[in-house]
Amino acid sequence: MNANQASISDYFASAPPVARAAASPRWFTATERPLVEPDGYLTLPNGARIAWDSFGDSDGFPLLYFHDSGSSRLEAALLHQSAQRCGYRLIAFDRPGVGRSDYFVCKSPKAFCENLLPVLGKLGIGRFGIVSKGGGGIYALQICRMSPERVAAQVNLAGIPVRALASPRGLCAALAGMAPSAIGALLRLKPFFSPDAPGSVLEKLREELSFSDKKMLARPEVANILEADQAESVRAGYRGMAQDLAISFRKLDVPLEEIAIPTEIWHGCADRLTLRADCEYLASRLPRARLHRVSQSGHFFFIQHMDQVFGSLRRNLGEIAFALN
Repeated sequence: MNANQASISDYFASAPPVARAAASPRWFTATERPLVEPDGYLTLPNGARIAWDSFGDSDGFPLLYFHDSGSSRLEAALLHQSAQRCGYRLIAFDRPGVGRSDYFVCKSPKAFCENLLPVLGKLGIGRFGIVSKGGGGIYALQICRMSPERVAAQVNLAGIPVRALASPRGLCAALAGMAPSAIGALLRLKPFFSPDAPGSVLEKLREELSFSDKKMLARPEVANILEADQAESVRAGYRGMAQDLAISFRKLDVPLEEIAIPTEIWHGCADRLTLRADCEYLASRLPRARLHRVSQSGHFFFIQHMDQVFGSLRRNLGEIAFALN
């Protein structure tokens, strides 16, 4: 039975998955770069096409993946091998105007999610889990709010910036009031002052990272994926990224206290890019959330610890399946 169409109880009644086929023939090594052609496109109700890719186990339990602000669907490639080992199929989407997806005016996470939800059936997805990284979490929360009966559980990596969950102040308030076109203009000006190729972007990123993260980015296979992701995110220009960033600076109109989806929040103790306080804020307001902090690990903790994250999610889903029986 295909796990995408199986119930949770059917899936977790089986033995732990071992050595099953990858969702896509991608192998991320020191000498190979990830393939950037998407597995396919979904035509949304508004007529726009959204690019998607599958990673991990092609027969695994389906998990929607929402990438961080400033990234693309290729970010999920960092989780590919762990998802394959642990029996999950990751389905990652480029948001409007990002990567290979068509641009359309999208003023909120709800505008994107209400177009995405009706077409998930075309991928054979009934009930699913969600994995999000950073700013992608606002889309995960919106899906949980709009379709709680379909979301079994969710995982957030590195928290969600509080600016998206509480009323923005100061500079964040100013950015929240800016039109995407203005943010896009700032992004387009950046190359004149700092002409960064994806590789040099990573070099500047390393300056801000913890020691453990610098070791992680020294691995060629990791650097290859991050470079491909950065290049893909602005493949069609800056308009999509600008819109995505503009949305991330606006307050999410979702009451966290009403989202009863089991939620696992993970944060590296040595993370210098995201704040522990953001993770604690989210965990304190979601009624069924658990915060996990990974010692001696930074922003990219999940590359080494994703088996642990997926293992915790599997136990969570197993408890849900038991309760359904």
